[in-house]
Amino acid sequence: MVARIAKLGLALLSFAALAAPSVASAGPLNGRDVMQKNEEARRTREMLAGSTLTIGQPGEDSKVKSFTMWRKLAADGIHSRSLTRFATPAEVRGEAILFEENANGENDVQLYLPRFKKVRRVEAQSQSSSFMGSAFSYSDMTSSQTDDYKHTLLRSEPCPNDTKVSCYVVESIAQADGAKERTSYSKSVGWIRSDNFLLAQGECYDKGGALWKRVVASDIHEIDPAAHKFMAHTVRVDDLKSKRFSILTFRDVKTNAGIPDSTFTPQNLSRE
Repeated sequence: MVARIAKLGLALLSFAALAAPSVASAGPLNGRDVMQKNEEARRTREMLAGSTLTIGQPGEDSKVKSFTMWRKLAADGIHSRSLTRFATPAEVRGEAILFEENANGENDVQLYLPRFKKVRRVEAQSQSSSFMGSAFSYSDMTSSQTDDYKHTLLRSEPCPNDTKVSCYVVESIAQADGAKERTSYSKSVGWIRSDNFLLAQGECYDKGGALWKRVVASDIHEIDPAAHKFMAHTVRVDDLKSKRFSILTFRDVKTNAGIPDSTFTPQNLSRE
C-alpha cells in the first residue's frame, strides 16, 4: 500500500483546476505579469467539490477513483490548504491526503493510510512522485507562487483549444530552493488565456529538457457569480514517457461554504 501511494514544478492544477475571475488586461504584459494575474485569478477563498480521477494507458482498462476535495486559503490570503479523501474503489476508501502550502515552495504533504492507521509525511524530494498511480504528481496538486519561478513571455498566439481567444505563452523555471526540490521539471510552458487567465494548455519538461507531460484544461464554468470566478472542470494530463493519461473531473463545486479550519488538521486527516 505504501509503495503504491508514494509512487500529482510548476503546479499543473494551479493553472487549471482552481477558480479564476474574468480579468481585463491593460497595456503590454511581461511573463511575470501574466503569471501574477494567473496566481491572483486562481485564488478562491474556499472550495468544496466531488472529483473523479481516471487513470489509463494503451492496452489496459482504465481505473477510476473518486474523492472529495476541500480547499481553503490560509490566513495570509496567499497559500492554500487542501484535504482529499477517497471514497472508491474499496481498496482506497478512507485514504486521505492533506496538503499545506508554505513559503518558498516548501509544502507539507501528509498521507493517512487506513490499513496501517498511521499518518505518513511525503518528504519534499518525493513530492514529484505519482499521485495515486496517476500522471499527476503530489507537487502538481498544490499551487505555485509567482516569485518561486522565473517567467519569460515567449509569444502570444491563438489558444490551442479555443482559437477565438489569444493565449500568452509563458516559460517558467523554478528559482526557489523548495520549488526546485519538490519537482522533477526543468521548466514548464503554459498557454494562459488572455480573457480570464486560466490555463488552456501546459507542458512540463524533464531535467534533460525533453517534453514529459502535457496538460489540457476544458469544460469551464462560472462557480462564483458574485466574484465572477470560473473554473476548468476537466483537466487531462498525458505522460508522454509512460504513455499513461489521467483525467481529473470536478462536480458539485461549492464556493464559500464555510469550511472550518479544523478540516485541515492531522486529527481530521485520520478520521474514517
